[in-house]
Amino acid sequence: MARSHHLSRRQFLAHSASLAGASLGLPATRSGRAEERRGPARLGFIGLGDRGRHLLKASLDLPEAAVGAVCDVHPQRLKKGLEIARASQPRGYTSDRALLEDPAIDAVVIATPVFLHAEQTVAALESGKHVYCEKPMGIDPRECERVLAACRQAEERGQIYQIGLQRRYHPRYRESVRFLRSGEPGAVRFIRAQWHAVSTPRRDKPWLFRREKSGDIVLEQACHQFDIFNWVFGAHPLRAAGMGGAHGVREGAPGCDVLDHYGVILEYPAGAKAFLSHLNYSIPERRFAGIYELAFCERTGVDLANALTWTAAGQTRELCSEGGSDTARALASFAGCLVRGVRPDAGADAGYEASMAAILARSALERGTAVEWGEVASA
Repeated sequence: MARSHHLSRRQFLAHSASLAGASLGLPATRSGRAEERRGPARLGFIGLGDRGRHLLKASLDLPEAAVGAVCDVHPQRLKKGLEIARASQPRGYTSDRALLEDPAIDAVVIATPVFLHAEQTVAALESGKHVYCEKPMGIDPRECERVLAACRQAEERGQIYQIGLQRRYHPRYRESVRFLRSGEPGAVRFIRAQWHAVSTPRRDKPWLFRREKSGDIVLEQACHQFDIFNWVFGAHPLRAAGMGGAHGVREGAPGCDVLDHYGVILEYPAGAKAFLSHLNYSIPERRFAGIYELAFCERTGVDLANALTWTAAGQTRELCSEGGSDTARALASFAGCLVRGVRPDAGADAGYEASMAAILARSALERGTAVEWGEVASA
């Protein structure tokens, strides 16, 4: 699935020139003349819940982009979004379709519930907008394949799609993966990971606890870690097996039908394995709660989240100490991709394979038996 990282200049400039009011930081070519840059890319935000507002706030200091519009079907959330971005004087919409028809908007940032991702992404790409959409790509294989196809067609027109797998932009994860691929630690044989949450379910997010709307926690939450596994191994999993259920330890949201715990193991090429423990009722103590990934290699061990490595003799060193918001870094990278006309690190292929790895794991949990990649994915 190797693809050129750069869009051709002709593709990108042709698309830039076709956008009324586009401001992508490249000299758009119209009638054979190069025009001067007219300012930063104008972003439209669709979905202003907790995650959408976090993305909106993170975008305010981007020198290469500006907030041009915000959208939410709920008036109170729309009002909050308008207040957050008031310095940019954005337009407010209660209809995502109306925002997509706004010719002054170059790119959209989608942070709506999972069951809306595929439809809104395809509509945005077809309207000529660049797209940053939160993970996962879709709720089932059909949706993921539809979005992947739309992304590939859009790329041919010079458009950019980035998925919200923001760990790909965190310096500690980036340096950890670089180290794992350097050859120094030897082959990665096994990854042990956990996502142990302690929070009580949020009643203002009823969609999150309905499987047909969220895809279950294995997709809505854990696709981040499946992406890390894929990133480390440079491949998607070959098969998965696992067990899970719902203990109902904490009071759930009305109609809750998602898992609250599971364990799943994935097999990668050359016999490598990754094991994930995921639950939503951990106690708030460091030995029980939290998110991490530990890579067991031939000669070393690596804690990816903290960018630390150990030898068998107990020697340890820090690979990277740099921190900061991975969300802010991901959005800055998206804006930079608009300016330079390059494909993002967390692009369509990475988004598809992370989402489908989660769907593979979900299928194994449903069936109670090992499930092969080819049974769920066709791309």
